[in-house]
Amino acid sequence: MQFRVLGVPEVHDDVADRWVPLTSPKQRQLLGALLVRPGVPVPAARLIDELWRGCAPGKAVNALQAHASRLRQLLIEAEPSRANMPRLVARDTGYVLEARPEELDSARFRLGVAKAGTLLAGDPLGACALLEEALGLWRGPAMAGSTSGPLCAGAAAELEEERLAALELLYETRARAAAAPGDPCPPDLPRRPLPVRGGGGAGRPEEGGELGRLRARVDELVDEQRLLRFQVEQLSLLVGSAAGRAPQPVKAGATSWANSSMARAARP
Repeated sequence: MQFRVLGVPEVHDDVADRWVPLTSPKQRQLLGALLVRPGVPVPAARLIDELWRGCAPGKAVNALQAHASRLRQLLIEAEPSRANMPRLVARDTGYVLEARPEELDSARFRLGVAKAGTLLAGDPLGACALLEEALGLWRGPAMAGSTSGPLCAGAAAELEEERLAALELLYETRARAAAAPGDPCPPDLPRRPLPVRGGGGAGRPEEGGELGRLRARVDELVDEQRLLRFQVEQLSLLVGSAAGRAPQPVKAGATSWANSSMARAARP
C-alpha cells in the first residue's frame, strides 16, 4: 500500500496495482488530514473543522463517522489481510491512520533529500541522482485540492518549503558537478531569480487569518519552484557535458504541470 500526498491525496494498492477509488473530495481531505502525522490520533473536532470550516452539518460527528467508515472500508477492500487490524480506527475521541514511512511519499521524499545531503561534498553526481529521485515523487502541489482546512494547508506549506529547498540543493549540486576540479561553481553560472516573498501574504480575498496566510504561502512557494525548475534544467546541460553523459532532466513529478505553470508565472 502506498499513500501519496505530494499531489492529490490518494492511495495505491501495490498488490493489485490499482488506485483505491476515492471518489469524494471529503474522503481525500480526510485522508490528507490523517496523513499529516500518521499513527497519531486526530481529534474529531479538528477533523470536523478541517472538512467543513465552520459550516458543519447538524450531525457533524455522524457525518465524519460516515466518511471515516467509508474510507476505512475502501482501505480494507484493498488490503483484506488487515481486516481485523484496519489501518484507520477510532481512538481517543478521534481517528488515527497507520502508515509506515516507506509507505508514504512525503516520508520517502524527506529521506531521499537527507541522504543526498550526506553525499553532497564527496559525490555530487550521486547526490543529484538522489535528489532527482526524491523530487520525482511529486505529482503536483502538495495536498492538491484538499487545502481548504488548516491541517492540510499547514502541511502543504511545510512540504512546499522543503520542496523548494530540495530544488535549491539540486541547483547547487548540479553547479558543483559541472564545475572544474577545484572550482566551487562555474563563474558564469547565473543565480536563478526568485520572486520577492510577501512575508506571509494577506491570503485570498475570501479568506483571512492563519488559513489564508498558509494557502497564500503555498501559492507563493509553487511559483518560486516553477522559476527555479527552469534554472535547474539549464544546469543539466553543464552537468552532462562535465560528466561525459547525456543531460538528465529533473524528475520532479508531472513536468507538463511544471512547465505550463512556469510559463504562466513568468508573464508580466
